Amino acid sequence: MKRVSVVMAIMLAFLGSAWAAGDIQVVWFTEAPTEQGIFDKYVQMYEKANPGTKVQVTYVPFQQLTQKLQLMVAGDTPPDVARVVTANIAEFDPVALDLSAYINPDQFVNQFLPSQVPYIKKGSRIIGAPLDVTANGLFYNKDCFDQAGVKIPTNPIQTWTWEQWHSAMDTVRKNSKCRFALSYDFTTYRFSTLLYEAGGRYIDESGKKFVVDSPESLHALNFFNELFQDGYISKGQWLSGEDPSNLFRSGLSAMYMSGNWNLSQFAQITNFKWGVVPLPKDKIRSTVPGGKFVMGFRNSKNPAEAARFIQWITSKEINLPFSKDNMVLSARKDGKTLKYGQFDDEIALYLDDLSVTPAYVGKDWSNPAMAKMNTFIRDQIVKVLLGQQTAKQALEIIQTEGDKQLK
Repeated sequence: MKRVSVVMAIMLAFLGSAWAAGDIQVVWFTEAPTEQGIFDKYVQMYEKANPGTKVQVTYVPFQQLTQKLQLMVAGDTPPDVARVVTANIAEFDPVALDLSAYINPDQFVNQFLPSQVPYIKKGSRIIGAPLDVTANGLFYNKDCFDQAGVKIPTNPIQTWTWEQWHSAMDTVRKNSKCRFALSYDFTTYRFSTLLYEAGGRYIDESGKKFVVDSPESLHALNFFNELFQDGYISKGQWLSGEDPSNLFRSGLSAMYMSGNWNLSQFAQITNFKWGVVPLPKDKIRSTVPGGKFVMGFRNSKNPAEAARFIQWITSKEINLPFSKDNMVLSARKDGKTLKYGQFDDEIALYLDDLSVTPAYVGKDWSNPAMAKMNTFIRDQIVKVLLGQQTAKQALEIIQTEGDKQLK
């Protein structure tokens, strides 16, 4: 985006005159190399529209975000605004700035996709705003699939079953230059794609009891474990810090379970052709809706300015071009028709997977207990991969600990 539209300029001018100016401290995590430069551009736009305001940004790698915020909150020096993910917004709920004092809550919340509302609306409190929506998804190496003579499904309604997916990966790893069939992000969130596809879930509808110890969840965890034990996934990705993204980018993995946020950086891949395949299904089709959010903190120095910035960065006039620049899915209802000019077909697959994902998936992950259980669940899965416990034992342990957290 090379120039601000007339409508945007009017909007900026209006917002610039609506509140008193003041400096704000922002903690902004980055995942892709392009993100810092893009956000710098929008910071300059905000400062230009608000001449008396300076935005001081601290950039941190995503892996350091949680610790950074924990230390700042513990030291009673929280930032005014932070870019966070689902687990963070749940964790910092007790110290979050309540935006309801600065907005019309109903009108504000109604701008965003229903799947994102449980993360930010806590009773009468509004503890943040969705910046974008994410979906887990499956990338594939077109060169390796072509070399192995394997066709991928192009219609989400007629996507692979798990059995067909397993067979396709087996053929590709045996008949192509790809060393591994699949790379898989080291996160509970990404594993949970399988759990929901199998018909499992973590928490019951009341939100008061863990129900992960089920035949459906057991099927998902056993399937996942088999992929490792049979060599489809390199064990180092979950056991010794091997980077699954690098394995895919280097052409060593035929497929990669990650998400839509990779699109912009994967555009830089030149050593092979790649694409996105509709997520395979077991009992149902499902992804895991998540996203990135902006939130303020109750004891920050400039709460009113923080509320203003949060409204600005998530407004239609700013958020849609911001989403396009970052090649991410806007969390706004009016962002569904946004065209990027690149990867529109791939983005359509992510949106289709989101459209059939059960509502309870988002409800699970908006529960604060999941923020506390996130790493714990991943650690139990690792013990299964190491052979230290069975999948059934892991699910029993997760359910027992989850019930403790819910209480």
